[in-house]
Amino acid sequence: MEPIVFDDVTKLYKGRSSTSQVAVDHLRLSIAEGNVFGFLGPNGAGKSTAIKILLNLIFPTSGQALLLGKPAADTAVRSRVGYLPESPNFYDHLTPEELLWFGGKTSGLRSNQIKERTDSLLDLVDLARVRRQRLRTFSKGMIQRAGVALALVNDPDVVVLDEPMSGLDPLGRKLMADIIRRLKHEGKTVFFSSHILHDVEDLCDQVGIIVNARLRRVAGLADVLSVPATGWSLTVKATPDTVRSHLTGVTATHTARGGLTEIRTSEMDLGKLLDRLGALKEGLVSATPLRPTLEDILLQEIEHADGESR
Repeated sequence: MEPIVFDDVTKLYKGRSSTSQVAVDHLRLSIAEGNVFGFLGPNGAGKSTAIKILLNLIFPTSGQALLLGKPAADTAVRSRVGYLPESPNFYDHLTPEELLWFGGKTSGLRSNQIKERTDSLLDLVDLARVRRQRLRTFSKGMIQRAGVALALVNDPDVVVLDEPMSGLDPLGRKLMADIIRRLKHEGKTVFFSSHILHDVEDLCDQVGIIVNARLRRVAGLADVLSVPATGWSLTVKATPDTVRSHLTGVTATHTARGGLTEIRTSEMDLGKLLDRLGALKEGLVSATPLRPTLEDILLQEIEHADGESR
């Protein structure tokens, strides 16, 4: 049983005219138990709409979303789900302790369970020292971390995070990444959207790319990134002018980097490149095959979708 399933989900928003805006278009997607799934796409692509449908916050025009084998509208199954919205907005006179007490009570936890979960979760998100401080005094990053603790208070089987790295400094991002790794280690299923592609590459088992309301691609992250090289990046101890004189006729860019030169070229034959460098290859620092990054692949899907819509 897949914990998350979108079964041919479409969402239309009707405007004042007779036309409708398609927010999600025939979304079919299944996510395996224990996976960390990254949901990618530009602003307005349909990511947040799909998440809200999954959580029964809005209703699909057609199709259905399933959580743990049951319709998303099933109130019992939602007690096994944790959710962090993109911009958490809490009653700011509460403290983190009171926020988790509220969340625990509405999740049906007993008082002793709430206390145990509160202690462990505030340690986890590094807010234990401010557990009795009002949320109104918190930075955006601290509010985000309080939201993560609230999302986890019921020890959910499925965790849905909408832009979880938003507003976090580098230390906060590392903390969030460590939490996601921990959830995976515990066998939880994590579904999150993000614009920070480095974090997606670092954390995800699978990714899905949605553009213009349609799911364009779903694949294991290793499969997405295991594509043929498109050229080489060489770093040598020489000036750009010296490198150019050895690589006459080779289409390449040459970038000076503190006494080194990085050469980026679509030439695929490394042996020929090194032969052309001649004596300069004695100063070779590195040779790295160039492959499309996740950002390159996302931009490619956006371009394809835009081309099809014209």
